[in-house]
Parts: sequence; C-alpha cells; structure tokens
Amino acid sequence: MLNTESDMTLSSARKPTVSRKPRISDEYRIHSNFRYVDGQSQPDRIGMVDEQQDTGIGVTSEIGRLRKVFVHTPGPEVERMTPKTASELLYNDIIHYHRVREAHAQLKGVLSLVSEVLEVRDCLADVLDIAQARDELLSRITESQNCSHLMSDISEVQSADLAELLISGLPLKRDTLESYLSTKSFSLVPLPNMYFMRDSSMVIGPRLVTGGMASSVRDSESLIMRTIYEYHPSLRGRGILLDACMSQDREKFTIEGGDVLVLSEDVLLIGVSERTTPTAIDKLIDAYYNSRISDGIDKPFDVFCVLLPRERSTIHLDMIFTLVNTEQAIVYAPYILGRDRARIVRIKVREEGRRRFSEVDDLLLGLRGLGIRIEPILCGGDEPLHQQREQWNSGANMFAFAPGQVLSYDMHEYTVRACEGAGFRVETAANVLKNPALLNSSRPLVVTLDGTELARGGGGPRCMTCPVKRDPL
Repeated sequence: MLNTESDMTLSSARKPTVSRKPRISDEYRIHSNFRYVDGQSQPDRIGMVDEQQDTGIGVTSEIGRLRKVFVHTPGPEVERMTPKTASELLYNDIIHYHRVREAHAQLKGVLSLVSEVLEVRDCLADVLDIAQARDELLSRITESQNCSHLMSDISEVQSADLAELLISGLPLKRDTLESYLSTKSFSLVPLPNMYFMRDSSMVIGPRLVTGGMASSVRDSESLIMRTIYEYHPSLRGRGILLDACMSQDREKFTIEGGDVLVLSEDVLLIGVSERTTPTAIDKLIDAYYNSRISDGIDKPFDVFCVLLPRERSTIHLDMIFTLVNTEQAIVYAPYILGRDRARIVRIKVREEGRRRFSEVDDLLLGLRGLGIRIEPILCGGDEPLHQQREQWNSGANMFAFAPGQVLSYDMHEYTVRACEGAGFRVETAANVLKNPALLNSSRPLVVTLDGTELARGGGGPRCMTCPVKRDPL
C-alpha cells in the first residue's frame, strides 16, 4: 500500500510490495468488453464480446435479488479534506475517517452475506495489470487533471499502489517556484466521493452507462469505473449503452446514477436535476431504443422524468424516492405527494423511436396507469418537521438487496417506524452480521446501519452501492 502520510512521494509507491498474483488470465489481456450503441464513441471498436456469455452484468429492476454489487471502502482520500476544501469536493462537512470506515464495513458485511461484492480498489488493480487499460486510463486522468507531465512517472508504479494513488491522490511536489507558490495541494486530486458508487456508472439491462459527472472533481471516478467495466473479465455484458463520461459538453450533457431508477425493462424513472440534464436523458432514450432493437425487442417503453427542485438535499432523484418492495417505495411526501410536488413529464417511446410527451400530475398515479402499483412509505413519517430533517440526512435513500429487504440508516427513527407500520421487521446490521439467519425472513426487512458519520458525506445506502447484476423479477 502507499504511504498515507502527507509527504507521500512517487518513490515510495515504487518500493517493492508484497507480490500480488494477477487475477486476469493472459489470454484475456488484449480484449475489451465493449460494443458501442450510443454514437458517443468509436463505433468500430469491437472487442471480444460473446453474445452467448454476456452474463457478467444485468439489471432490470431496483429490487431484484442482488447477485453482484460494487462498493468502495473509504480510504485515506476522505482524510485529505479540510474545512476549506470540503464544499468544493461536494461535502457538507469533513468526516471522521475511522468511524466512516467502521460504518461502511457494516454495509459491506451485510452485502457480502447476500451477493458478490466487488471492491473498486481490487478491480482497478486487476485491470491496471493490462498495459492497454493502464495506458488509456492514465492518459485520460492526467489530461483531465492537467498533469500530463506525470504520465511517465506514474506509469511505472506497481498496479496495487497505482490504484491507491489514483484514488487517494498525489501531493504536489514543491520543487519549482511555480509549484511552491501554487494554491494546489495535489498533482492528482483525492477522490473522497468515490464511496458514493451510484453516480459514476450504472447498469441498465445488460449494458453500461458511464456517468457524465456534473462536477469536474468527480471525473476521475467515472473514468476509473469505465476502465474497470471495459477490461475486467467478470463484467462482460453487451457493452456501452451511453458513454457519458467521454462527452466534452459538461454544460448540456451530464448524467449521474442517483437520478436513474430502473423500474422494469419497459419503464425508466429519471430525475432532471442539477446533476442530470435533459440533453443527456434524450441521448439515453435514443441509445436505449437502439439497444432494444438490436436485442430484438420491438415494443414500446416509457420514461418518467421528475423535475427536481435545485436544492442541496435534492441533488438526485433517489433522495426523494426509492423502491423497497414490489409495491412499496420510500417517498419524501412534499415533492412526491404534496401541493408542491415535482413536475412529471412522461415520454412514451413507440414504433421507430417516435416519442409522445405528456404531463403527469402525480407520479404514483402515472405509474399506476402502466399497471405499476406503488404504496408510499413516508420518509420521516407523518410529521413535516421529521420529514424535512430525515430527508436532509438521506432518509429516503434506501437500498434494496432483494424484494422487501433493504438497508437504511439507524438514525432515521421516524422513517424506520413508518416501515414497521407498513409491515417491515427491523434488525440492526450488527445483529445480522452475528446471526445471518436473520435475513431468512418471510416478512419484509429493514437492516439498519450506523449512519451518523456516513450521512455527513451527503448520501445513503443507495448512493454507496452500484448494482452490477440482479435476478429478474
């Protein structure tokens, strides 16, 4: 591992480490997982994609039983924030390193009981063993961070250490007058938002969408995830649906996974927010239509677009609405059910990609028109004061690892009570880790994590997880 002290240097990263056995076989090393259908990337680059073996990724719902999921355990990068830099790194506050790791360990521990958990650091180290993957990723990251002069130095770093360096950052070396006087602290910036896995990539059906991040401080996250999906053999699918991280038009073309909910193969729910633009949604709809045609699916589908208010607590759709069961969702009542509820635009995509637009007065009634019945469970319960407080701390941001089995924060007392009133049993993550048989319940279940420190980062369990593969419903 890299030296995590502030005086970390490239020379320390090059020191011999404990040998790591490569986990990618030699015969795979020249191949790419990608085919392109979005028109954003080179259409002629087709790697070794076996249509008969494209089982590595696949998500067709928000609640299907989880089989494979990405997480990122917070590392030294979260300690490299200061009160002055927290806001520019999109944090409400600085967070306590050891406590956030302990809390995240509960999340990862519970998920490990029910699915294969992929750690970003491990998968990144795997693909950095592949020369082409390493060269492409380093070129893109150094270009995006205006430090291409580092390319020759960091390209020599061993894969495991390089993975850590790309995530935890490289302090600026003060060896010239220019660098000595620079206001920058890092040549490669740390990625403290990396543990919010949801935004930088998303799987829709058997294909990948790379996140087009609204803030440049998160660009490297999306580039890292793109490289992992392209080169890791356990992630073979049918390629890229939308390659948003390669777009150069940040003003008009951004999309993040917190705004994208897959209700079924035929229904998508997408937030129009400060992080996801209408242009990106139009591109996604085009790409999704084309991919369905290529898969032999020639039937209509629907997209519901939720126009979110531009507020700190509503940066993504999953901050006000998440599915928890086949007919239940956690909702923030003021923006889903109240007089000030968000504006909804329904897009019906029909034959030959034709679209029909209409306004929907109520999201739940609009979904019911398609036969999707959703009973709301109120974030914060019935009291407006509790609703506001718990929504601010990501109370509506739950994550389903199976129908009716979800992760939440224990601090959301009134939201959890509302779940109990809706038929859910509640268990702490600590108890589940001691006795995994508690997951074998015929009743719906909420597993509560210690969320006090995690919530200060600005997200909940859905934010911290990126499902790669789920069972169909």
